[in-house]
This record gives sequence, C-alpha cells and structure tokens, in this order.
Amino acid sequence: MLGNCLLGIVSICTFTSYSPQIIKLIKRKTSNDLSIQSWLLWVVSSLSYALYAILVSKDKMLIFETSLELFFCLLILILAIKYRKNN
Repeated sequence: MLGNCLLGIVSICTFTSYSPQIIKLIKRKTSNDLSIQSWLLWVVSSLSYALYAILVSKDKMLIFETSLELFFCLLILILAIKYRKNN
C-alpha cells in the first residue's frame, strides 16, 4: 500500500518534471540547447528500467511508472531530433 502511494508520487513527479521541456520544445520548435546524447542515454536507462519492471517485478504500478518515464524520454528525444533537423 505505502509502496503504491510512493510510486504514485513518483509518477506525478515524472509527469511534472518532463512537461516543461516538452512544452518548451513544442512552442519554440528548436532544440539546439539540448544534448541529444544525454536524452539518448535517458531513453536507454528508462527502457532498461521498464524492461526490468515487466520481466522481473510484474508490479502493475511500477510497470506503469517506468513506461510513463520511457514515453516522456522518447518524446523529448524525438522532438529534439525533429527540431534539430529543421534548423
């Protein structure tokens, strides 16, 4: 129970922390100030953690949170690459 509450807080913090970057990318349509390599590492890290949650943990809340983090990291990486190519 406490574990699920804490994981819920992590999910909210994840959404809250990635949202400003996503909004900034969409509004400005430029990503020259972002490191593509850094976001690529974040994607690999998030993917590994999500796979761990799916293969080892089987905890639905952990799978949801890690998938959410992977989605946001991928979205930022894709937007960063897209807007880097446009400039």
